[in-house]
Amino acid sequence: MDKITDRICFSDGIKLAESLLIVLLVLVLELCSFILQGQEEKSAIVISTSQFALPLLEKWSGEYAKINVGAKFKFLGSDNSEKADLILTESRSFEKEGSTGLKIVNVGRMAVLPVANSNNKQIFRQLKNGIRQEELQNLFLPSESTGKTEDSPYTVYTSSAKSIIAKVFTDHFDKTGTELNGVTVPGEDKYLIESLLRDSTAISFSNLGLIYDVISRKPLTGLKIVPIDLDNNGRWKKEKLFYEDLDQVISYLESSKNLTIPTGNINFGLRSGEIKPLVSDFVGWVISSGQQYNHQYGFLRSTVPTNSALTLK
Repeated sequence: MDKITDRICFSDGIKLAESLLIVLLVLVLELCSFILQGQEEKSAIVISTSQFALPLLEKWSGEYAKINVGAKFKFLGSDNSEKADLILTESRSFEKEGSTGLKIVNVGRMAVLPVANSNNKQIFRQLKNGIRQEELQNLFLPSESTGKTEDSPYTVYTSSAKSIIAKVFTDHFDKTGTELNGVTVPGEDKYLIESLLRDSTAISFSNLGLIYDVISRKPLTGLKIVPIDLDNNGRWKKEKLFYEDLDQVISYLESSKNLTIPTGNINFGLRSGEIKPLVSDFVGWVISSGQQYNHQYGFLRSTVPTNSALTLK
């Protein structure tokens, strides 16, 4: 009987040891996975961006990863910029250093147009010859004497004052985001578009990549572009019809010196000091090779020389 008991105890001991070994192996594997994940995140290029530019950034990173197989990317919201290698910023000029101590590298340009719900018949009757600069400013940045009246037939919507899109628009008039008129839609810029689609009286402004369908190259279903009067003379010209086609808008903006359409530069901001070689190489690739994808997502190409990234190395 004692021998049987000893065998049972011995068998139970083996099973216990096997169980402990399995638990230990699981813990080791989880630890290794955690360490590898941390190493991958540490070696990844971390980019802080507003949501509206994410499709272009994902395209750039995807194409870059094809020729640099080991390259990894991680995208953070614009409120997590302190953790990023690259920070998407906006500016009106191609400055070398930002006021925040960031090294600024231009990677493209963006344009902002007024847009309304396509059922907003009143605004299109009122602006059938296009909207002049003073009308555009008074609509979204009114002075005390030109504020919206209570019986206005349309509802003005704007994005947050912190939005890059809002900054491009207000910079055009040398104003600030805090001076914007209308119903503020908080959060990402896409929420503003959703608000426009729900309200038949709505009018607002946004960048090309959000108000046009980047596949069909036409304005999004339910939206209609409010044409900016390029001559600012209140008279209709057939050339104004180009607003119905995204590629024609981009072509006009890249070939014309007309400044009636709000535009701004999109940049990568890099922290001053030692810059990781992979980050520097990626930025150089975006300037030299990535520009071919800008139009696809409603952005203009950078006009900065392709060798400007060499100063990062």
